Amino acid sequence: MLERDFGYRPPISDELRILYEAHLDQTYRWKGGNWRKDIVETDWQHVYSMFEVLQDLNKTCPTLSSDVDIQTVQHMIYVHDQGEISVGDLTHNRHDYAAQYGEWKRKEYIAGKWQLRKIKDRDIRLKATELYDRCFNIRDYDKEALLTDFIDKIQGSRFGFRNVFHHGKGVRKANREMQFNHTVELLAKPVKPLLKLVSPSTQEGLKNFLREELERFSQYGYIREAAPYVKNLSLILR
Repeated sequence: MLERDFGYRPPISDELRILYEAHLDQTYRWKGGNWRKDIVETDWQHVYSMFEVLQDLNKTCPTLSSDVDIQTVQHMIYVHDQGEISVGDLTHNRHDYAAQYGEWKRKEYIAGKWQLRKIKDRDIRLKATELYDRCFNIRDYDKEALLTDFIDKIQGSRFGFRNVFHHGKGVRKANREMQFNHTVELLAKPVKPLLKLVSPSTQEGLKNFLREELERFSQYGYIREAAPYVKNLSLILR
């Protein structure tokens, strides 16, 4: 499906690819943090949707590929959540998120490294391990890891505002503001250092894309919360 829709095929055997993607499709996100029980998303849907975000990014920011290795980003998207096959997803809106985060992520990282041992080709296994490490230990100078993290946060935000948070209906004003500001913080964390590493034209494209995403959130019912950021993007990037 990824090859058909996005021209991406992971450099692993078909047998392992099918098994891995089946496991992703059996791993559910938002578990324990979804306000709507009738809405579900699997890790496979998450990965596929991240490729959609990357496709959207390339359209809005046509110079992106001149600054960032897009194939490396594709590989990172493909492997970044494989530890969740074993430990599940830790959602940001869980009440115990802060208390759980450190130990949960440690277990997820170890589980992901264990999954990588299934790759028989030594060179591919080492490369996949390197990319997985970069996804988990993001440096402010790593353009590909920062872009992957940004795409990850965009995808999660799109799904959350559209499906999980009732378009803001029935949510207290203070909670709406807190929720939206938290999303802005998540998006700002990878995009601010990334903007320092790319050309002026790519900077402009990334900013336009971010503004479009904030306008998208307005369509999901968060008009008042999004308005200051849409009007003045520097509120996020300062």
